[in-house]
Amino acid sequence: MSAIRRGITNPFRNRARAVVVIVLLSLVTGFLALMVQATVASRQQIAGMEQRVRTLIELREAGAFGTGGFGGDKPIGHDRFTTDTLQTAKSIPSARHLARVDEYIYTPQVDPSKKNAYAMVIGLHPGASLRAIGEVDYENARIAAGRNLHPGDKDANVAVIGRLYAAQRLGISDPTDLVKTRKQVAVNGRLFDVIGIYATGNDFGDNHVFVPINTFRAVFNPGKRLSKIFVTVDSVSNVERVVAELKQRLVDEADVVTAPEAVSTARMTLGTLAVSSAYAAILLFAIGAVVTVFVMVLSMRERIREIGTLKAIGASNREVVLQFLSEAFGMSAIGAVGALLLVLPFAPLLGRMLGVPIAFDAHTALLVIAVSILFAALGSLYPVFQGVRLSPIEAMRRIT
Repeated sequence: MSAIRRGITNPFRNRARAVVVIVLLSLVTGFLALMVQATVASRQQIAGMEQRVRTLIELREAGAFGTGGFGGDKPIGHDRFTTDTLQTAKSIPSARHLARVDEYIYTPQVDPSKKNAYAMVIGLHPGASLRAIGEVDYENARIAAGRNLHPGDKDANVAVIGRLYAAQRLGISDPTDLVKTRKQVAVNGRLFDVIGIYATGNDFGDNHVFVPINTFRAVFNPGKRLSKIFVTVDSVSNVERVVAELKQRLVDEADVVTAPEAVSTARMTLGTLAVSSAYAAILLFAIGAVVTVFVMVLSMRERIREIGTLKAIGASNREVVLQFLSEAFGMSAIGAVGALLLVLPFAPLLGRMLGVPIAFDAHTALLVIAVSILFAALGSLYPVFQGVRLSPIEAMRRIT
């Protein structure tokens, strides 16, 4: 027990160095855990997105992304992309393979007094995905506070707004504040009750207002016009056939785009983030390992006389091993505690910065503990090996 006690107190003989080392280990271990979380979250998001979009087909106005680009003067299919297009899509020979068909209508809302003046009001059927424009992933909008649109809202004056829209136009900097007060937003002269706030991690994507499509039609009177139609096919094997039939039926009305094409940028962005996070994690691990090994080697060299004396008066190799193991694991344990305190506030902040879900949870805590144990194991190898081999006579000779 005395060997373990000595090992735990040894780092604090030099308090200044102990503080520096523990702070470094806390920073390295904490950010290493966050980078691993970011890597895993990015890869999971890619996998989930690819799994989801393999059966998703997007229909949009013919020429919407042609020579005029997005927001061009008037796409060639502008007047033809209507509810009739929707009915045509639902009546293709392979209509039985359409698991879901969702239509959307967009209209811009411009407020020059705001920093991000250009917002979008989007009409959709309650229950359809909140597909925000400007995201890397169309279906990445998540309810951050309140609730989503429910079937009972189909004719109601209710809205789900983006995080940025809420902050800049309603003064709600923290989405959770929505539950504390009743907020309304004016849409084309009509007031809508804000029932939810969504977040995508993308400022442009977080600057929209989602309202029930029936209410949208009542407020804006767009006639039969539509902006987007998303078709979900029942299985991957039927996607190619459905795409071919849609293209044949909607030659002059719509561009038919498979979701993998539409989210290729998302895959590239998230893939780059995953690789960058992985490299950062490797670099941080190397730094943490070097710091721990260096400190323990320095500790071993400073205590050669002490170890020699202990062995001379009868200390066994087991006691020497326990002392260095206790020193390495004690130092790493304190660094782990510091890392956990660091991760707690930084996890959600980093998640918002990177646009991937990173949270302080049991997995993060276990990761911090595992990394700390690994650092301690690596750091104790050299001192343990040298301490066991060291003879009292050799120790005295080295000092003199």
